[in-house]
Amino acid sequence: MRKEQKEIIKLTSAKFLITMFEAIEITAKPFFKASPVYRKSIIEFDKNNNFDKTEINDRIQYLKRMGFIRTFVENKEKFVELLPSGIEKLKLLSEENLFSKPSEWDKKWRVVIFDVPEKFRSARDSLRFKLQSFGLAKIQKSVYVYPFACTNEISALSGRLGIGKYVTIMIAEIIQGEENIIDEFLQKGLLTKNQLKNRG
Repeated sequence: MRKEQKEIIKLTSAKFLITMFEAIEITAKPFFKASPVYRKSIIEFDKNNNFDKTEINDRIQYLKRMGFIRTFVENKEKFVELLPSGIEKLKLLSEENLFSKPSEWDKKWRVVIFDVPEKFRSARDSLRFKLQSFGLAKIQKSVYVYPFACTNEISALSGRLGIGKYVTIMIAEIIQGEENIIDEFLQKGLLTKNQLKNRG
């Protein structure tokens, strides 16, 4: 298996893990009342998501090898159970942020634009998922914005996925409708009101 294929499986498996157990509040009472564990029916998950069966199987096998989940059959139905290491992984994924957040904002936007061919759909979806998980704001289908330096990190990520030539990163001083973007970053805690002072 090529290096970029392994990276795609790794990233989309993280997406799979988050999506499958997105209803879980890690510190709250488990949703599966019959047992103090987190479980999800694979059939139910399949009905409510856009993964195909091959993708689901690949991600399940990867997550099992990593020790994050186990599978079992109950009443002829297959379930995925989240193991303690999987809970810790979900916590890390929810907190993970690749980019630095300096105390001062240079009042410039990093705009990420990509036009990835359909044949690289898995890599494109992985990139989109990562950009969202890192806190970038989506302003169009394939256009994302971030207030701090991230060019090197995104270039490295898209390169590992084998789609670097389809990704463009620009720096802009003004974006139309940026008030809404600023509000989004304030709500996320990536920008502070103090950093907005003296903005022209």
